[in-house]
Amino acid sequence: MKIMMTGLDYTRADLDTRSQFAVTKERSERLIAAIKEASVAQACVIVSTCNRTELYASVPEAEVPGFSLTETLCTALGQDYQAAAAYFEELSDDQALVHLCRVAAGLDSQILGDDQIITQTREALELARAGTCTDSYIETFFRIAIQTAKSIKTNVILKALGAASVPQETVEKLKTMTDLSRAKAVVIGNGVIGRHVANLLLAEGAEVTVTIRQYHRGAVEVPEGAGSVSYTDRYEAIEGADILISATTSNHFTVRLEDFAALQQGPRIIVDLAVPRDVEASVADLEGTVLLTVDNISGEAQDLSPQSLETIDSIIEKNLSRFNNWCAYKQLIDETAGLLADAPGIKEANGFFKQISCVPNGMDSPLSEGQASPAVGGKTACQAKDTRPQQRAEANR
Repeated sequence: MKIMMTGLDYTRADLDTRSQFAVTKERSERLIAAIKEASVAQACVIVSTCNRTELYASVPEAEVPGFSLTETLCTALGQDYQAAAAYFEELSDDQALVHLCRVAAGLDSQILGDDQIITQTREALELARAGTCTDSYIETFFRIAIQTAKSIKTNVILKALGAASVPQETVEKLKTMTDLSRAKAVVIGNGVIGRHVANLLLAEGAEVTVTIRQYHRGAVEVPEGAGSVSYTDRYEAIEGADILISATTSNHFTVRLEDFAALQQGPRIIVDLAVPRDVEASVADLEGTVLLTVDNISGEAQDLSPQSLETIDSIIEKNLSRFNNWCAYKQLIDETAGLLADAPGIKEANGFFKQISCVPNGMDSPLSEGQASPAVGGKTACQAKDTRPQQRAEANR
């Protein structure tokens, strides 16, 4: 089995280009199911953030020649492959794992050590698993990458740089532009990023109002100390505000030029943290208005020391070896099961070999203690119980 990756990020494509390939959770769920159904990929996961869109897939070795993962993704998204190909980077196996380890750790984010990307990577895996779009290879690949990223964050980044995230950098940027303790701010979007920004603004003494969607079922979480307004009434809240921040996963503009220009006193500072854009770009042309995007708020570049970089390389190399060891063991199990397939009298043993996909006791397991690599359908391969001792006991009676 070959693990393949294709993706574009902020180093290869500008915001508008990335917006064409941005994928919400709902769309991702449909896309990976369609890709798995229509292509040779046996499993796939899409990681889509404000910085990047990447597709990971496990593909049988025999199917790799002539197969383009980039073309598969472009076709699924309705994009012209020939026009888009130059923006994409394709990696496989070891290079793909090293890449995902760095991505999940925030090493390749615009904000070095971004805290949110590791959660986004885990959620991407969980979404694919819920749609039965993973296999043991993709599961183990992602789990090792996430474990590696956690180790890098804990042992290197937090010690060297402290915590960092898009919301934190946004507020730090705003502090250089205005007195937040006297500011009136409106936050469109009550998701993770929106709530985080709102809480940080409240901590700085700002007056904050967040928008909520009426169609959301159940309790709506509004940051303590913040006001709230229906999304449909957002322009009433925006009128007279000093700062506007929009951070939704909407596929349409939350702020349009015509509506914003009609305000008698609109915010001077607008921050659009969405990909694709929430705020129509032409709003920036209005006199006295500053429009910032996620590409503008990354802050000053930070560097890790040579010693920190060596530690990171060592952590990644160790976990790369774990994955390769797991793959070798998995291949051995599969080959053994194949050899036993037609052997008489040992069908139950053959079934055991087909089910097992975790490293046995005594070997360097690629999974953390107490975890197993879930197989498609929600059951873990390690739940397969070795019944051979019981079979031998019954045979000796």
